[in-house]
Amino acid sequence: MCAVTAAFFIQSAAAADPKEIYDQSTEALYNLDFNTAERGYETLTREYSDNPDYWNALASSIWLRITYEQQKLNIESFSGPSLGTKESRDAVNPTDEKRLRDIVATAIAKADLLLKKNPNDVRALYAKGISNATLASFEAMAKRSFVSAGGKAKTARDLHQQVLDLDPAYDDARMTIGAYNYVVAVVPGFVRFLLWPLGVRTAGKDVGIQQIETAAAKGKSTATDARMLLVVVYNREKRYDQALQLVTELHAQYPRNFLFELAKASTYGKMKRWDEAVKTYEQALAKIQSKKDGYERLRADKVYYALGTSNIELGQLSAAIDAFDQVVKSKGASLNEKAGAHLWMGKIYDSRNERPQALQHYDTILALNCDSRLKAQAQRYKRDAYKGE
Repeated sequence: MCAVTAAFFIQSAAAADPKEIYDQSTEALYNLDFNTAERGYETLTREYSDNPDYWNALASSIWLRITYEQQKLNIESFSGPSLGTKESRDAVNPTDEKRLRDIVATAIAKADLLLKKNPNDVRALYAKGISNATLASFEAMAKRSFVSAGGKAKTARDLHQQVLDLDPAYDDARMTIGAYNYVVAVVPGFVRFLLWPLGVRTAGKDVGIQQIETAAAKGKSTATDARMLLVVVYNREKRYDQALQLVTELHAQYPRNFLFELAKASTYGKMKRWDEAVKTYEQALAKIQSKKDGYERLRADKVYYALGTSNIELGQLSAAIDAFDQVVKSKGASLNEKAGAHLWMGKIYDSRNERPQALQHYDTILALNCDSRLKAQAQRYKRDAYKGE
């Protein structure tokens, strides 16, 4: 959303219909326009302060922004045995964390007021479950506090099961329950051992997937969230065709969300369709350069790095060198990214028996203040030329 449109939206928000404000804010959130989304949700919490749904929406936008800033809001962060990638950070701004926790506490308090009037108020029970689910997600993804996350997730699951007991057609509640069943089933054994005293059990990952799929197909407020979760689940389960179809649909619906396009390229890579992966990364770079759909918010060096590795898989070594050269020349790339790019170029030159060029890249890595593991690899290949592994 451009600055002029955003300003108009904020100025006219008070006069607009609350559903319109909510829908516009949610549209902005799914397009990674976090500031616009937060301002819209803040307006709703001021104008309709007794509605826990609006407080939950604001909390969700904050934790998603935090996770995005930690570089964990990408498909690769959920592909391995633990959350995040080598580029991810765990630091959380204390002010952001306090604000998030205060807003969630307010949402729970608003839901509890409604439940005092009617203990079977399904909307209030659902809202309280969402509050706990948000905290569980924040604790797990941003803080890596898995025991705390497990307790909050169990509370959310129980509340949403209560919703379904009262109203079996409330399909939105199935996403939280399905996510709970799936995640608990796939977390490492030692984590399940830690969660066992909390009563954290699972109906199994297959049941969880079916529940998430039902929420995606029939849910009213969580259909998009469920589809996004399924992209992660299908990738983990190697159901790549389904993941690709979903992420393509999501990107068409939210074209400013470049994470969907990167997830699409990553999925192509998992399918060994490297030519499609390269094409997708090149399309993303073209949008960055033309500032189309807000892609200027995406770091080009991150895309160039992925383009380089994809070109290696495709056997286009000269194109890979060109991509990695963009990374090492970038002012925005981290030292580890630059070292990784130099390492790849060194290995490519070694594979071509161009030893002097390879040594230049290994020496450059040793002079950088980068990860010791990258230095160790550079030292290894400086001693013994890379022969392919």
